[in-house]
Amino acid sequence: MEKKYIDTFIKKYNLAGAIEGAHWINDGGNLTTTAMTSDRKLFVQVILEKGASWFKDVEIGVQKTTKLKKMLDILGDNIVLTLDIDENDPTRVRQIIAEDADGKASINYVTSALSVLEPVPKMKTIPPFTVDIFLSDEFIDKFNTGFSALGDEATAFTLIMSKKKQKLDMVLGYKKNMGDKVTLEVATAPGKDTVKNPISFDAKLLKEIISANNEIKNPTLQISESGLASIAYDNDGFKSLYYMIKIDVED
Repeated sequence: MEKKYIDTFIKKYNLAGAIEGAHWINDGGNLTTTAMTSDRKLFVQVILEKGASWFKDVEIGVQKTTKLKKMLDILGDNIVLTLDIDENDPTRVRQIIAEDADGKASINYVTSALSVLEPVPKMKTIPPFTVDIFLSDEFIDKFNTGFSALGDEATAFTLIMSKKKQKLDMVLGYKKNMGDKVTLEVATAPGKDTVKNPISFDAKLLKEIISANNEIKNPTLQISESGLASIAYDNDGFKSLYYMIKIDVED
């Protein structure tokens, strides 16, 4: 098999180390994981369609995703992947074993019991989204540049109505008091372009979500003033869905 499928699956939920623990399952012929950050500010679902042909009828607990990713980096582009199954429980995987197609290198990754992983609560009710923001390549480039320029001050992105233009802006480094900040005008859908009050979400998580899905152009960031942001991607056999919970920013 081509290693890129597993690499991409991991990249889309691991988000450069933001999420480590994940439960991989066979869901109707697809390889699926639902995971969250330790502070429960981000919930992720990633689906590799038809990917469960490699993981039939099993569930896999991956507690240290970054470690697994680094181990896979040792291998070439084409790998042979097998699973070490518990003889007393045919649904329990003890190890993920992968080796180069030419046999020059191999890895053994010891999986975790599912009980070790914190269960991910289901999103029971999704509030209506009242803002749709189109993330063009130009906007993403400015967002990433602004994030890098502000460094630790870019903990959040805040949506706020511009008093001068009476349009929606996204602010990195927003504070009620004076401080360094970057303000970006956003492109929105008609009728889905206002917020009543400033609302903030984790900027680093958004940056990593965009980076993990950078092959997909012009995604839409949806916002609910109830305190939820969402962004979804669907491309080349992968579906990924992200829900971000609002955060508080310092005055």
